[in-house]
Amino acid sequence: MMTRKTKFRLSVSLFLSLVLILSACGSSTSSKNTGSVQLAAKQQLNLTTTSDIPTLNYTQATDTQSTNTLEMVNSGLTRMHDGKVEWDLAAGAPKVSADKKTYTFTLRKGIKWSDGKPVTAQDFVFGWHYENDPKAKPAYNFLYASASIKNAAKIQNPKDPMYGKYNNLGIKAIGTDQVQITFDQPAPPFFLSLLSTPGFFPQRQDFVTKQGANFAQGPQNLLYDGPFKLQSWSKGSGWTYVKNKDYWNASKIHLTQVNFKVITVEATRINLYKTGASDAIENLSGDFTDQLKKTNPGEVHSGLTSTTRFLYVNQKTNKYLRNLSLRKALNESIDRESFVKTLMNNGSVASHFAVPQDFVKGPDGKDFRSVAPKGYLIDESTKQAQSDWNTAKKELGIKTLNLTLLTQDGDQLKNWDQYLVSQIESKLKGVQIKINQQPFANFLKLQTGFNFDLSYGGWAPDYQDPMTYLDMFTTDQPENSSAWSNKSYDKLIADAQTQTNLTTRWDDLQSAEKILIQDVGIIPIDQDGQVWVQKPYVKGLQYPIYGPTVDLTGAYILKH
Repeated sequence: MMTRKTKFRLSVSLFLSLVLILSACGSSTSSKNTGSVQLAAKQQLNLTTTSDIPTLNYTQATDTQSTNTLEMVNSGLTRMHDGKVEWDLAAGAPKVSADKKTYTFTLRKGIKWSDGKPVTAQDFVFGWHYENDPKAKPAYNFLYASASIKNAAKIQNPKDPMYGKYNNLGIKAIGTDQVQITFDQPAPPFFLSLLSTPGFFPQRQDFVTKQGANFAQGPQNLLYDGPFKLQSWSKGSGWTYVKNKDYWNASKIHLTQVNFKVITVEATRINLYKTGASDAIENLSGDFTDQLKKTNPGEVHSGLTSTTRFLYVNQKTNKYLRNLSLRKALNESIDRESFVKTLMNNGSVASHFAVPQDFVKGPDGKDFRSVAPKGYLIDESTKQAQSDWNTAKKELGIKTLNLTLLTQDGDQLKNWDQYLVSQIESKLKGVQIKINQQPFANFLKLQTGFNFDLSYGGWAPDYQDPMTYLDMFTTDQPENSSAWSNKSYDKLIADAQTQTNLTTRWDDLQSAEKILIQDVGIIPIDQDGQVWVQKPYVKGLQYPIYGPTVDLTGAYILKH
């Protein structure tokens, strides 16, 4: 599991190692024709995942599992599919003012909630207001300020006179079917993709008010306007989606039911695949990858993802980690090449960066990583790590140091954790690290509460722009779980958020990333690759580089 996505997303991101294991099982007793292919009569996927859904509340969703769930059962103005922005509840492209500071969307006709009532423009207004109401304790609304939506930064700033006054947010309803959005400056290029994420979905005021504290606690405490509905959720065990027949694009959704089962042991998932009880497995570890390449060579696939992994370094409650020499020593002690090639063995690449390669191109048409293809390299030698550790001991007046590494549970992660710990302990004599593996939901609570020293995290993008990886590390941002603070970094990000010259903005973002890595605000580990196996009769199942981590909307099962 990871924090968002889009984060990812990702999730990562938080954690960050979202591992969804996808499977499918269809009946071949009868079939129907779709073009030149025959679909199985029973369009049902049986999926496994390594973690439960942490939350169904869109104001609290900061991880890829929660986000992916909400993106399958709800809709916004746009939807990401096939790597492109598609119009979802919006009938088409917005009317844009000459200064690009006002966007007016018209909603599709006939769109409705799962209780039969229409989705209206006012539902978007309420949803956005609620996401910016401090009483709702939103965990992810900083994206509004990132997008320069009018007054969002002021509404979210406790020191500003406009704090909490969400009625001043740049959104209003024009009649029942038009949503008008205004910006403090021209809308950023990633804005349309951002509208596909849960924090920008509509919500119905009467329903949310009636639910009160029960809102989003279970399937019965949500309304649905997306491709699927959450039929059931057995916390800790699994959940089931069913097709939403009232979704405006329901005719294009083939799957009628999707069953998820939480299984943390990878060997168990492999056995399910081999016996035919599941039909796809995502994010295979190295040993099982080699095994399946021999036994199922035509079913093994791989690709680079947009998820980056790193260690948060808690400078809020651990005074020692505020020492730059110590952070450098920890960073230098990890042999990333061996980590990705030996342990991961899935196409992942060692990283010294926050923004992944092959993710987004700048105004010059070059990849963001072109300025520093491998990131901001360090000397990973034992000698350099020990030198900085000796300096840190003198500066801090210590001889030994005990730390904790917070991580999500799971057998795959356990191996990765042990490798990282052994690397640090073997090179930095006197450092002892205790691994604290937790179920994902509890992991998030401990991380957001700064109850850790190091935390193994990762990030998947919310939108296709470097900013989705960088603005969260500014001072006091909710997702800045290192509590790292750098005034020069903050200024570069703030300038990039208001900069209309795209070339200057790009340069600012690249300069900011360099500061983040060289000042060891985080300890980068890798950019994820991914290996998955999938039976030939499962089609249309997507693992996009951004958008839903796992997109079920185009999936179908062939007769077999």
